[in-house]
Amino acid sequence: MKRQLSVHLARTCNLYCAYCQAPPDGSADNRYEVSAKLRKGKIDTVSLEGGGEPTVGEDLFGWLAFLKTCGVKTFFLSTNAVALADMKLARRLSGEIDGYVVNLPACREDIYRKATRSVKFRQAAAGLDNLKKLGLSGRVRLFHIIFRHNYRFLPEFADWVLKRAPGIGFVNFTFMRNIGRAARSRETLLPSYREVEPFLQIALARLKMKGMRAVIQNMPLCALKNFEGFSFELHRWRQRLPVISGEDPPKVRTVACGRCSLEPACCGARPDYLSVHGRKELSPSQLKPGSVVPEAF
Repeated sequence: MKRQLSVHLARTCNLYCAYCQAPPDGSADNRYEVSAKLRKGKIDTVSLEGGGEPTVGEDLFGWLAFLKTCGVKTFFLSTNAVALADMKLARRLSGEIDGYVVNLPACREDIYRKATRSVKFRQAAAGLDNLKKLGLSGRVRLFHIIFRHNYRFLPEFADWVLKRAPGIGFVNFTFMRNIGRAARSRETLLPSYREVEPFLQIALARLKMKGMRAVIQNMPLCALKNFEGFSFELHRWRQRLPVISGEDPPKVRTVACGRCSLEPACCGARPDYLSVHGRKELSPSQLKPGSVVPEAF
């Protein structure tokens, strides 16, 4: 498996997402340290992400040129797609980027406004359309953060994607973390697993029926009854990778988790979730992880 390095080159962002778990603080990686990491790890794949929006940086193409001199051959870009509404930029990047992670929290302007504190939904949608026009839909992983104001519209979002971007690589639903900006919010942005589950199941089923690949991330397997095969963490377990990234806090081993056969392949309920909703939703399963049929993605 290829080793990949995440490079944070953005110092700011053109959105102000209510649930952002790592708001930009004006700092970014420096070239000397990045170069050292690439050499030490013999890494040739870089993901441009984190700390803000990479496309608003002043030196994006300068960074791309520099990273190539360091031996990097493959580039992934995490973006909210707003800047890609400029076809000139989208076309120029198309010759540089091998894969796109497009963060899109809504298919409705009003929900997008609540998520991002902006009125840039049409620009983001246009950016996604430009990738489609350039024949790049298959390289796009659509990232959809689930939070208080959008979970009831998950089936509608699935339908919107099928209509607007039918050739997209796959949809990555991700249950929000109650950290960063979200933890400081005056309103509770974190829904419960129980609230989200029926809407998520409909969305996943609709995408599957139309042949579109989809996964759900950061949601315990016991909250995905009969839909365990869509779990991102289950896929990682099957690939013999760490279920949770080393950068994230370890999962909390509750009494229910200790009695659950699926625990080795599960992300568990995270500490930030339990601090809001407690442990009452968690229940042990007798399913063996190896018996779960994974959905393709």
